Amino acid sequence: MGDEEYKKQLERLSFNAERLASFCKSLIDKNAEMAKEIENLNIELNKKKEKLTEIEKKYNDLKLAQAFSSPSMEGNKEAKQKINKIIREIDSCITLLKK
Repeated sequence: MGDEEYKKQLERLSFNAERLASFCKSLIDKNAEMAKEIENLNIELNKKKEKLTEIEKKYNDLKLAQAFSSPSMEGNKEAKQKINKIIREIDSCITLLKK
């Protein structure tokens, strides 16, 4: 091979190396962009989970209030079950506080 052929190969190699470096940079940028998007989605997901927990608590409180106001036996049974559950939770907390 002559000097011209080596120059052409060197130019092609240099060109391909630049393309590869550019491609790697674009992948790094895209990765950083996606990582930020994942972070934002996780923040949003956590907010939604907190809101869901809040709504579930309100729902359970409403069910308990309805059970107390219901004159039916089923309502009374449910109210007693809820009260027993709350008492067990309080007892559990007291036990943990004593340790």
